[in-house]
Amino acid sequence: MRKHMLRRTKAATLASLLVAIALVASPRWTSAMDAEVRAGLSPDDDAVSIGGGVLTDVGENSGWYFNPNIELAFGDRRDFVAMSGDFHYDLRNHQRTAVWVGGGPAILMTNRQFGRDDTDLGLNVLTGIGATSGEVRPFAQLKGTMSDESRIAIAGGVRF
Repeated sequence: MRKHMLRRTKAATLASLLVAIALVASPRWTSAMDAEVRAGLSPDDDAVSIGGGVLTDVGENSGWYFNPNIELAFGDRRDFVAMSGDFHYDLRNHQRTAVWVGGGPAILMTNRQFGRDDTDLGLNVLTGIGATSGEVRPFAQLKGTMSDESRIAIAGGVRF
């Protein structure tokens, strides 16, 4: 019981830290922040997900971006919420299409159909491709989360 409470305290602390970073630092990094909506699949969990996030550059023309996001996944055996504080680097900066690699901390809250619920901390590793210009910019991303219950997610969405 004590271990479970300690994990929840760590998760709440990390979530608060991610929100604080997004609220305090983002206006200093850029004058623009893009919203995004996403949908995806988690093949290991037989789950589909929906979510959203924001994208903001870290420094002018640096190629680095901060992309905090949240995904809600619904599966046959379990549902989960993944909150991520991802950073990525555009390998093809100043092009019509960006290709990126990155990572960041994650909080995974799992609700099992049979068994106990769990909150876990993890680390994301990701890669993606997306349009860099236009009012609505599609993107696709592959994300692996290393944690007690590691998972892979394939997502696509639009930024605006």
